[in-house]
Amino acid sequence: MTAEADALQYAGSDQISHLPRVLEPEVMDTPEEADAYDAMDHSTVNQAFIQDLLALQPPRGAWLDLGTGPAHQPIMLACWLDDVQITAVDASDSMLVAARRNVQVAGLAGRITLAKADAKALNFPDGQFSVVFANSLLHHLAEPLLALQEAKRVLAPGGLLFIRDLARPIAEADLERLLETYASNDTPRQRQLFSDSLHAALTLAEVKALAIAAGLISPEAEANAASLSLKLSSDRHWTLAYRS
Repeated sequence: MTAEADALQYAGSDQISHLPRVLEPEVMDTPEEADAYDAMDHSTVNQAFIQDLLALQPPRGAWLDLGTGPAHQPIMLACWLDDVQITAVDASDSMLVAARRNVQVAGLAGRITLAKADAKALNFPDGQFSVVFANSLLHHLAEPLLALQEAKRVLAPGGLLFIRDLARPIAEADLERLLETYASNDTPRQRQLFSDSLHAALTLAEVKALAIAAGLISPEAEANAASLSLKLSSDRHWTLAYRS
């Protein structure tokens, strides 16, 4: 049995029954999907992500954004911090087109390096980045464990790994409530993208199991280890923070 299968078996022991996970395509690689995502208002979520990341007093230097999408968060970070150099990667050509457009408009091409990369198989040396962060990436991946292992590999000693993603709802009624609360003014296509992402998201128990399988925490310590914090951080998100 693979480590990923072990992790899912562990997570399956959780007493709370959630909706079954329904995978969505790993790469949003049509211009229509990229533009629809870029046009959605992520400002509140992005600002909360960055504020929570910076509250952990991350080390400066070289940072890596996994699954950057349209590069909204690297742009916001680079506007707030002048002592970090951000490499932002995505597996989608269409998303990178949107990201390059946004970075150019923001005048940050010298601070943000964009590249096509698979988060599950990064072409970076071990320990290259003082901070690795990702927002809303893991729910896209059929094998999120590989991305966690790669994130840990490229993280420098003393570095910070900060990941936030959607949490899969318990029931369809909960999912519909989230759609009504956060996507009532969106287009039908944008609502569908949000619904698909909620169906594909991981539960907190699944993330905990994957963190154990990736070596971020030991099975005995689970999420109580000093090096790792894992919790539900909103009605639709979980957040993982790990220090190497």
